[in-house]
Parts: sequence; structure tokens; C-alpha cells
Amino acid sequence: MKFKSERDILVEALSAASRVVATRLIGASSGILLSLTGNQLTVTGTDLDITIRTKVDVIGLEDGSAVVPARLVVDAVRSLEAGAVTVSSTDDNVEVSLGRAKFSLRTFAVVDYPNLPPVTGTLTSIPALDLIHGLNQVVRAAATDDARPLLTGVLFTSNNGTLRLIATDSYRLAVREVPGVEGLGSNDLLVPARALQELQRVASSLAADSEIGVTLTDAEICFVVGNSTIASRLIDGNYPSVLQLIPASYPNHLRIAKDTLLTTLRRAKLLAKDSTSSVRLTVKDKSLEIRTQSHDTGDIEDFVDADYEGEEITIAFNPSFLIDGIEATTGDEIVLEITDAVRPAMVHGIDDERFRYLLMPVRVQ
Repeated sequence: MKFKSERDILVEALSAASRVVATRLIGASSGILLSLTGNQLTVTGTDLDITIRTKVDVIGLEDGSAVVPARLVVDAVRSLEAGAVTVSSTDDNVEVSLGRAKFSLRTFAVVDYPNLPPVTGTLTSIPALDLIHGLNQVVRAAATDDARPLLTGVLFTSNNGTLRLIATDSYRLAVREVPGVEGLGSNDLLVPARALQELQRVASSLAADSEIGVTLTDAEICFVVGNSTIASRLIDGNYPSVLQLIPASYPNHLRIAKDTLLTTLRRAKLLAKDSTSSVRLTVKDKSLEIRTQSHDTGDIEDFVDADYEGEEITIAFNPSFLIDGIEATTGDEIVLEITDAVRPAMVHGIDDERFRYLLMPVRVQ
């Protein structure tokens, strides 16, 4: 195998593939598969649960395949000067060179690389902007603890042409409605949040009017994004019935400028140095008091003008979780709906209730 490619284009494809290669894997499974046919290079990385393939246009000099060490080849190509990188392989080595610099890296046997099925099935197209924006809002609420595997996924559920995205880590719940999505079937799909994070990265440079293709099998979902595909095993299991946790209405409503509240909360978070710290909000007519206390570092108190309807309440939250929810809303103003100091509160935008963010308060003395 031998080809030439612009360094930055090659680094982007290699980096995407390397991110899903698990460090726990050994041998060929810990590498990236490079396959050259004509002037098209396919770069593949997998951890056997998630697979990323990217097709790159190159100057092909000799067809062939090689499995290269994932992290090492990314670092090697990135370290070279900008320009056309030459990559060539023999039975046991791959050479990466530009100018006077040349890396010679040991390779793995291609026959030992996992046999990955091709992308097949009916392709459903979803507007990229709507899907990626929805994922940006909900993926943040998925659990990162593998001890609760069901909660590490995002639930895709369809109803009358609307795709609903749901994620929770049991402390917060994010729900986003994506209208106008047909063809994903009536069955719920539980997609690993890690695969969706990769989808967000790969799709970040798409044009506003682009579409993302989706194919399904009984155990796998595959997203087609331009020249890249991201295939992931679905999480098997019954997702908890979380929508019933959302109250039908709230007696107390706070309306406030989004950027003003975020600025104040980020200041308050400076003193919330550990996972047990909280920020206290005292809401009353025309005013919001924000306070953080720390026995080790001190305290901060701030006041913000706001519109409030309801009784005076003091409620505490994990500041990072609260900031996450507010950042995810659209528009210049947000609404914080509260029942009392111990039941979950709701965050959403003024004019857009397609996204809802439910957050459990923190109990404080």
C-alpha cells in the first residue's frame, strides 16, 4: 500500500478512528485499519461496540491494506509539517514521511483485524441540524458510570412523526422533541451516548441543510455523515419510565435572562470545588439571590433581577448540572419552574418547550 495525502485531512480521519479504539484491546484490534483502493482511502477504528469509518480522497500509488498502531500513527502524522504526507507499507512496517522526517512503525497482521460487517439496510434521512442540536441538549444528561449501563444511553422513541430523545443519570432528565422524523420504526432504540458524542464531532462541520442517514438492524444502528459512518451496538434492556416524573404543572415560575444567570452561576461555582457542593437560589418577587458557601474557601453572594410568580423559596442545586441545563436551552431567556425545595425543578426556554430539563435539588442543612 502506498499513497499521498494532505496532513490535516489525514490527521482528522485518523483521529476520529482512534477515539473509539479501546486501550483494553491488544493486537490488531488496538490498531486502525487503512484500506486503499484507487484514490480512495478508508480509515477504520473500532472497539467492537462502536466503529467509525471515514473515506478520504488521496493520491493512490499502490492498493493494499495495513493495520497501524492507533495512538502512535495519529501523533506521528500530526507532528509532521503541513503538506503532502507519504504513507507506504510492507509486510511488517508502515513508513510515514514528509520532507526529511520519516517514521517507521511496526504494523499488525491485517488478517487478525476484526471482521466488521458492511453498512446495509434502508437509509432514513434526518435533517442534520435538528438531530445534532437535539443531541447537544440531551447527551449531557446521560450517565457516565458503566455500573448503570442502561443510563449510559440515549433513548430514541418515535411517535406520530416525532422523534423523542431522552437521557438521564438519575439526578437530571433531558427530553428533546425532534419533529418530522419518519422511518425509524415503532420500537424504542437505546443508543450509547459515547457513539452519539462521536456523531456530534463528525457532524460539527456539516452545512445547515445537510442530512444524516440512519440504518438499523436488530442489534445495531449506523449513522452516515458525509464520507463517514458511525456504527454502534444498541444497548439491550428496558429503559426506565422517566417521563412520568415530569409534573403536569408548577406553582412557582422564575423568568430570567439566560446569559445573566449563567454568568452569576459560573461565579458561584468557583467556590463549589467538590461534588458535594451546591449553589442556593432564593427566589422572591423581582429578585433572585444566589449563594455558595464553603467551609474551606469562603462564600459568595449575588443578586439578579428577575420576574417571579409564586411563594418565596430557597432551593439548592449541583451548579454544574444546573449550568448544563441552562446552556442547553435556546433563546435569550429561560424559565425555572419550581414546586418546592425537595421536588425536581424544570428548566426550559421561553418560546421552545421541545426541550425540557428536569433537575433534582440538593438537600442542604
